[in-house]
Amino acid sequence: MNIGIDVGGTNLVAGLIGDSGEVFFKKKQPTRAREGYETVLGRIEDLVEQVMAEMRGQSPESVGIGVPGIVSADGKTVVSCPNLFWENKPLKRDLEGKIHCPVYLANDATVAGLAENRFGSSQGCRDAVMFTLGTGVGGSVIVGGRVVNGVHGVASEFGHMIVGDGLYRCNCGKMGCLETYSSATAVIWLAKKRIEEGCETEILSMAGGDLEAVNAEMVINAAKNGDAVGLECFKSMADHLAIAISNLVDVLDPEICVLGGGVAHAGTFLLEAVQKSTAERITYKSLVKPEIVLATLENDAGLVGASCIKEYLYD
Repeated sequence: MNIGIDVGGTNLVAGLIGDSGEVFFKKKQPTRAREGYETVLGRIEDLVEQVMAEMRGQSPESVGIGVPGIVSADGKTVVSCPNLFWENKPLKRDLEGKIHCPVYLANDATVAGLAENRFGSSQGCRDAVMFTLGTGVGGSVIVGGRVVNGVHGVASEFGHMIVGDGLYRCNCGKMGCLETYSSATAVIWLAKKRIEEGCETEILSMAGGDLEAVNAEMVINAAKNGDAVGLECFKSMADHLAIAISNLVDVLDPEICVLGGGVAHAGTFLLEAVQKSTAERITYKSLVKPEIVLATLENDAGLVGASCIKEYLYD
């Protein structure tokens, strides 16, 4: 058995994960990132100790941690994690020194891809990609059953692939990033812009007349209802995601592409649109028909995927 830890901007969650992906029990604490790295590290240590106490004298084989940032290629350092205000933090060394157990680190989107590949929708596929569609856009690439991290640990940053001229400047500073088209943030941005321009739409009434209350679910529901603004926002999201997928198909030729994250809760409405748009864009239409599916693991995917890091990156 392994311990998986999901490090988020709001909460830290640790769980004991069985060999079949079952979560035997889990513990949670608030992250409180503004209190600093050492304080958060202490909370992670405390969570690990709580989980170990439930193991009745057994020891985990390893502790895996998914973090919302860039992990160095050697898996030792959190290079950049803006949500936690971390830069170049030797998390592996620091936590191993406290819990005396092997620790493995990976980006949280990579971890989600591992969970799906080991126990979810891409299980059994040795070549798979996954998009996590939420506030931003994350990704993971598995080739030959191994995670692709890149030389500097920054592979799979799908959110910053250039897929258009750009609606607005991305937080990374570039224009045209996938994140500015296909994230929840992008969908909301475009809907608000159209409302401010005076376009008729049911989205504002869904938000009770409060522009700031508009969310991606409202926009997608409006699209389902045939609302013109909702459909424009949804089509922009789906088409630019299809551009990114078709690019990856041309470069990697994966067996499967998984769509996860909050935006993917749109379900078959999103899936069918992306499948159709991708099929129109791939280069070898008669040869390649990439399978595009929805993620099947939900809230515990971060824990489960973290528990598998060693298997995919280091075995």
